[in-house]
Amino acid sequence: ACPALCTCYVSPPTVSCQANNFSSVPAGLPPGARRLFLQNNVIGALRAGTFGPSTVTLWLYSNNISSIQPGTFRHLPALEELDLGDNPHLRVLAPDTFHGLHRLQALHLYRCRLASLPSGIFRGLRSLQYLYLQENGLLYLQDDLFADLANLSHLFLHGNRLRALSEGVFRGLSSLDRLLLHAHRLAAIHRRALGGLARLTILYLFNNSLVALPGDPLAALPALQFLRLNANPWACDCRARPLWAWFRRTRVSSSAVPCASPPHRRGTDLRHLRPRDFDACPDDHDDDED
Repeated sequence: ACPALCTCYVSPPTVSCQANNFSSVPAGLPPGARRLFLQNNVIGALRAGTFGPSTVTLWLYSNNISSIQPGTFRHLPALEELDLGDNPHLRVLAPDTFHGLHRLQALHLYRCRLASLPSGIFRGLRSLQYLYLQENGLLYLQDDLFADLANLSHLFLHGNRLRALSEGVFRGLSSLDRLLLHAHRLAAIHRRALGGLARLTILYLFNNSLVALPGDPLAALPALQFLRLNANPWACDCRARPLWAWFRRTRVSSSAVPCASPPHRRGTDLRHLRPRDFDACPDDHDDDED
């Protein structure tokens, strides 16, 4: 039977209950359903035992979810896509919320006002390819948060409030192709923060608070093809030399990199500085650390 106010389809087995003002997941979901569409309701809580083990696709975006009972997703071995995005009351996640989702390929947690993510939250998600964490209130990311995500190709982190990237924050992301880190407050990137991202082709760092990139962190990205660094307060003094030198030896397609200081170079593109602009700089400046 199909729950009241929902529409059910036979092939593939689908239950569509979106945009019906449901305040809880409707009772009587067919146990064999593979696709469950519950988006655009006012569901406030998720409870264990609600979803059947055949579920492959579960859309819960644009609800009022504020709590997820432990074990809600534990017995969903077939789940490949879970969309919890645009749930602005979902501010805390238990460390084991997603444990056991070994087939999960896409996890959407955008616009949920998550100020932090607990250690181990992504443990065991070895099939994950797409992770959407944009437009939360994330203030920091601890080292090894993504350590198990060896198959992740796309990581969307833009529009949060990160101020720094530590050495081990992206450890384990050996398949990452796309990393979006624009629209933060990033002022510091550890010189080894991007180490190990051997397959990264696209990196967005625009609209941050970066003045310089000490220690040449971009040198660890051999596959990089496209880079955006605009809308940062770049200092085009001696601190710019490692980045300028990196641009000279790479063929990466890049946005403009306008200087913000010193005053006589304001508006100049950092990439277009000349060797003589660094004549007064000490020779060892490339190795300086913040």
